[in-house]
Amino acid sequence: MNELLVSAASAATRLQHFLLHGPAQQRSGEHRGAVAGTLKPDGSALYVYGEITGYYLHWLSSLPVGTAGVQTATSSALEWLQRYLGGSELPLTRVYLRDSPADWRNDAMFAFDLAMIAGGMAGIARRDMAPLPAPLLADLQRWLLQFVRSDALAVCLTRMPQSVMPQRWSTCGGPFTAKTASRILQLGEQVSLDANLLQLCRRQLTIVATDTTRHAIDMVHPTLYAIEGCLTCPDSDAFALARWFEQVVALQATDGTLPESLPTPHVRRSDIVAQALRVAVFLEQQLAQPGRYRAACDGFAQVLVQRVRPDGTLPFSSDGNPDANVWGAMFAEQALRLYVAQVQQQPLPFAAGALV
Repeated sequence: MNELLVSAASAATRLQHFLLHGPAQQRSGEHRGAVAGTLKPDGSALYVYGEITGYYLHWLSSLPVGTAGVQTATSSALEWLQRYLGGSELPLTRVYLRDSPADWRNDAMFAFDLAMIAGGMAGIARRDMAPLPAPLLADLQRWLLQFVRSDALAVCLTRMPQSVMPQRWSTCGGPFTAKTASRILQLGEQVSLDANLLQLCRRQLTIVATDTTRHAIDMVHPTLYAIEGCLTCPDSDAFALARWFEQVVALQATDGTLPESLPTPHVRRSDIVAQALRVAVFLEQQLAQPGRYRAACDGFAQVLVQRVRPDGTLPFSSDGNPDANVWGAMFAEQALRLYVAQVQQQPLPFAAGALV
């Protein structure tokens, strides 16, 4: 086994141990079971996040059968999500645990966040890892139905009529909604969901997957979200997705990193590198062209190997901030696990629909 492969496998093991046994998931208190977005160096969470807790369920469902700690983590996450979605007011996007800073994200609820919860629940149901609580399913669908419009799902709902959201990819919509749609559809394969909701999701996923005029890039992170969603679309053309993805690969620097966006090339995020590595592996599989992205994948893997710390935490970017990024750690664990299987010409450890 070459040195990079050994290092990748070791880094994946450390990431997995941190995510399962470290402080990412709250172990006690009001928010027991919730998953943090960011951790300080002492392991304390700044906030917990419905979206990231959904991601966590998704990630748990991608792990090998019998992995220690998965059952407890799954049950705790489902219990917290039931409390989180069970109220009559819009759930907070970020639930701050100490201070309550002004945060525009908490002026709205996002369809994408609910869809990531749906995707995580779908993964748990597909693997028969735990029963999905009926009240949780009912509350999730109750909130999702508030996003239904005549021809699409709204991207976000504001908490107050006078709230004005900033112009961000997450508030303006775009191709990334393919992932939103795909994860709701995954839950619809496991449980009964509203027919109109599912029809709108099928329409949105198909539009993004098949209309190549939408296949451009600006912000790399949501572009990769879009491709991740399209990987699950039965109507997608893998070669068209490859051409889209290769616009991202063309931005890879000699050190293996990728820019956050065309206007912000100096920001080099860990989660984006992990996303790109995961997409590359699945596109090679769908194209039946092993090795098509081998050089790029080696570069992506090298970046992640260098950034995963001895304790299994991962920084958000290369700016020296000591905080740990939890969703990036999930992305990176999956990415490195896929990379090891790809290089060793083994069956991939999970399907494209299990991408966090």
